[in-house]
Amino acid sequence: MTAGIVGLATGIAALAVYGMTLCPTVYVEGSGELIGAAYKLGTAHPTGYPLFCLSSRLIALALPWVSPAMAINVASALFAAACCGVLAAVLYGRGVRPVVALAAALALAFSRTFWSQAVIAEVYGLALLLVVLVLAQTLRTCERKEPRQVLLLGWLMGLGLTAHLMQVLVWPGVVAVLAWRWPALWRRPLLLAQGMLAALGGYSLVAYLPLRNGRGSGFHWGPLGDLAALWQHLSGALYRSSFFSLPLEGMLLNAQRWLVQAAGEFHLALVPLIAWGGWAAWRRDRSVLVLVGGAIACNLIAALNYHRDPNGLPVFYLLSIVGLAVWLGMGLDALASRVRPLVSVPLAALVVALVLTAHYEASDRRENWVADRYGRDILADLPEGAILITEGDDAAFALDYLLRIEGLRPDVTLYNRMGRGTDILAWSEYALTPLRREQLRWRREAALARGKRPLFYLVPRRSPISGWVFVPAGLVYRLQAPNDSTEAAPQIEMGNALAADFFRDPWVRKIQSNYYFMAGEERLWTGDRAGAMAAYEQAAATAFDSRTTRFNVALKLFEIGELDRAMSHAADAAAIDPWQPTPYRLMAHIEQEQGRYDEARRWRKKAGELLRVP
Repeated sequence: MTAGIVGLATGIAALAVYGMTLCPTVYVEGSGELIGAAYKLGTAHPTGYPLFCLSSRLIALALPWVSPAMAINVASALFAAACCGVLAAVLYGRGVRPVVALAAALALAFSRTFWSQAVIAEVYGLALLLVVLVLAQTLRTCERKEPRQVLLLGWLMGLGLTAHLMQVLVWPGVVAVLAWRWPALWRRPLLLAQGMLAALGGYSLVAYLPLRNGRGSGFHWGPLGDLAALWQHLSGALYRSSFFSLPLEGMLLNAQRWLVQAAGEFHLALVPLIAWGGWAAWRRDRSVLVLVGGAIACNLIAALNYHRDPNGLPVFYLLSIVGLAVWLGMGLDALASRVRPLVSVPLAALVVALVLTAHYEASDRRENWVADRYGRDILADLPEGAILITEGDDAAFALDYLLRIEGLRPDVTLYNRMGRGTDILAWSEYALTPLRREQLRWRREAALARGKRPLFYLVPRRSPISGWVFVPAGLVYRLQAPNDSTEAAPQIEMGNALAADFFRDPWVRKIQSNYYFMAGEERLWTGDRAGAMAAYEQAAATAFDSRTTRFNVALKLFEIGELDRAMSHAADAAAIDPWQPTPYRLMAHIEQEQGRYDEARRWRKKAGELLRVP
């Protein structure tokens, strides 16, 4: 049996399962944006992901009979399956038994977070495929010690950067192994320079971004018209402030969350095998140990210091999960060497079965239409010629996909208040200062409100016109003048919120909770205080682990004078994310209202300390 056969068998098996659990349409968060950028060759959010956009578009061209969303979801599944196939081939090439190599790679394929990203439009399958290819080529380069291997390694490293910046987390281990296994390489500056040029050649694919930016009807995150804007996009400057922004307690909490995630990614019963695999790598293949250990260490250094919604953290540990899958393979192989040969096959099958059955239900998205239907419900209730101003990721990109790619409601105009894809500003106005841009947005929104077309908001902030009010209108808010007598919107259809079997997915539950929250807004507007409170509480119960939902419910309850309930939800929001200052500020306001001034000062101090954390 050859490494190619092992890898092909693994990839086919993974792809078959992905096909049975593939999301049929647009998903939550950035799914709609990536579909819009890939399907019509746009420019995605930082760092642009040109390799994903181009390769996904090629796959979509081969699937003209399916929807754009399904085509890009299929591309993600293909990349993830290929990653697992290459991993199996690498393990086999390092002396791991073929059945064990297949089992370990399938354990990665069916691990909780990796599987969840393989069946939706996401970049991680392709990014990790490039990571595994770089690891494999590093080992090959050390063994063959040929100049062409150095050039290929450099090219793959550069190309990997166009898939995801996690590629750089592999480089310290690559450099360490090359310095250890081929010390003469560092005395050949010309070859090293050629390798760097090859890396630049692989990275040159980023030229796609300025060449394509603003062209075509695909999703374009923002202007990349000069070198400064392009560099900020490529380097992920938007997220820079979230890295190394946590105090020691926050890092320890993230470490605890990683340990819980790592223990559950495969199966708790397999944790001893993973630990044994690290020891086995030390005994039999220290090159792999240094490569994988270096990748895991760098991944943890970066991710443990990263602050974001806890529900979004698991994907930032995916590189470490790939490393643990390698150690699982080596541990399983060490165990197989101690049993009879015939036992190794059922042993490998048991490992795959454990992981597959543990995560199948949670990863199955073949009937998950919640985000798609949410967007359609919003659009269906908007009157002819409406303007909708969105914010955030939960619904904005699903709506963008339905309008831009599916062609629904061409009469509706969509603007993203955060300037992502559909800004109310012209790109030339991005040269203004942030304050001037914000002022200009407010003036433009005020002009829209005074115009003939009805203006709606997904999230009510401050009204651009003094005295105008946000009136609940189904799943959105209509901005109205005080004397406006516009008829009420149709009653919210709650069927999508009641869709069963999606309670496991926090992002989908957050969308479903929006139905209950808006039902509460509608009831409060009509004077049904008790009904409103019940609906708000149901929203919180549906998205119980969402910091934003719990905070928004707390804020509404505070506004209507339900201070004890508001305090409870604010405290829960703070417990979910202890490093977000807004819940503490709200808690200070609640304590102030109740006359507990010392407690109010304590919460204000806490919020101030968090704002000062670098």
